[in-house]
Amino acid sequence: MSQPDTLQQATERLDVAVDQLETFLRQVFDGAEDGVSVAALKEQIRFLTEERDRLLRDLDAEKSHVRRLKSANEEVSGRLEALMVTLKDLMPAVPG
Repeated sequence: MSQPDTLQQATERLDVAVDQLETFLRQVFDGAEDGVSVAALKEQIRFLTEERDRLLRDLDAEKSHVRRLKSANEEVSGRLEALMVTLKDLMPAVPG
C-alpha cells in the first residue's frame, strides 16, 4: 500500500470517528437521547482514544518509511555521482 493511500485511509477513519462523535454529542446536548449514561460517554472516549492511537502508529510508520526512502535516495545519488566521476575519468583514456 502506498503512502498516500495509507494516509488517505487514516484520514477517512478520523473523519468517520469525528462524525460519530459529533452525532453523539448533538444527541446529548439536544436532548434527543434521554439519560445518556456515563458508560456510553466512556465508551465513546475509549473508541476515540483507540482510533487516535491507531492514527499515531500509522503516522509514525509513514514517517519512518519516508526516512528510509530519503536515506536510500541519498545513497543511490551518491553512488551515481561516483559512477559519473569514474566515467568522466575514463573518457579521455578511450581511444577515439
